[in-house]
Amino acid sequence: MKINRKIWILYFSLIITILISSNVFGFGISPARKIVDFQSDLTETVEFKIINSEHNAMKVVIYVEEFDEEMGLIVNTPELVFVANEDEKIASYTYTLPKKFKEPGTHEFAIVAREIPVDVAYVGTSVGASVAVEHQLRVNVPYPGKYATAELKVAETNNNAVNFIVVINNLGTQQIVNAKGIIDIYGPTNEKLGSVETGSVSIESGLRKEISAPWESSINSGKYYAKLTLIYDGSTAEYEKVFQVGEANVNILDIYSKAFKLGEVAKFNILVENKWSEKIKDVYTDLLISEGGEEIGRFKSASEDIDSLSKQELTAYWDTAGVKVGEYDAKIALYYDDKVVEKDMKTKVSLNSISFSGFTGAVVGENGSNKNLFIGIIVILVLINLSWFIYFKIKNKKK
Repeated sequence: MKINRKIWILYFSLIITILISSNVFGFGISPARKIVDFQSDLTETVEFKIINSEHNAMKVVIYVEEFDEEMGLIVNTPELVFVANEDEKIASYTYTLPKKFKEPGTHEFAIVAREIPVDVAYVGTSVGASVAVEHQLRVNVPYPGKYATAELKVAETNNNAVNFIVVINNLGTQQIVNAKGIIDIYGPTNEKLGSVETGSVSIESGLRKEISAPWESSINSGKYYAKLTLIYDGSTAEYEKVFQVGEANVNILDIYSKAFKLGEVAKFNILVENKWSEKIKDVYTDLLISEGGEEIGRFKSASEDIDSLSKQELTAYWDTAGVKVGEYDAKIALYYDDKVVEKDMKTKVSLNSISFSGFTGAVVGENGSNKNLFIGIIVILVLINLSWFIYFKIKNKKK
């Protein structure tokens, strides 16, 4: 029983600590990346900062994540010790590029900085589960001849125009004389909506260029799919992207009760409209009726899925027993897709009818479900690791 009690106290304390500090990350690295264009036998020492923004006393070990026989990579500062109130320390590594790499393209190497308790001795890289950050060394090795990659960005969107930007990277050893992009746009059901073509450009070896391509078209808000085909000096490259026009938008159009009788349970119909080109799931409302800041009634509708570009009624019930005839303040909150839309209204209650007027409001916040999910995942992972630790500790004591 003593062990079980200790375990539960430890679990509870750990959960509280994580929930309080879940948004605080006091351990960082800067810069996060070093990009190098390949030069045979190039040697360079790179410095980076280990940041201790929470001013914790800690030990940090630094090592190369994976050994690569083609690359000479040495960490010059394998260990750092921070005392309380130290902001940052400088670390460094030295790399030596080979005469050539076996494969062209992007080669990435990770230098890991891992925090360990100050009373733990460091042996090799076996430091157990702890917080780690990563600095990346990226080496761009050119392709022989002509070789290009393409990216597609969407700079601005509205319901009348989409501004595409085609990014062309010449990763070959030769100049590209003529390159242009063709963008095909598809709707949510994979129907082709149109195409747009960029102008032509030339690109020197190792450089990149951007070409804009506006697409004028009247389309609904929603998610769309674009396929880019880059044509350059007899070769092609492709890139695909899902992009968004506008944002998910559900509106409250009307609230009414067909057979209202004061003193009975009233059924309310809340008419909502989905202006998004995809179905929005789990849409519901919460209606508050008050007088002088005091709550008179509150009722929530059932959750419904609203099909794309469609209207649907949500249903809610209110027990009006004890409610008097008169005018009241009302506020309805519409919940969908991690958003909350609130509308302030006035409601007039009589013996055989109820009406709502003065719809005003906008999106006022986020549900926060993603944040709660993230915190939950962290808690579960830590508890699993803690369970294994306690299990082995008890097992060793029995031995």
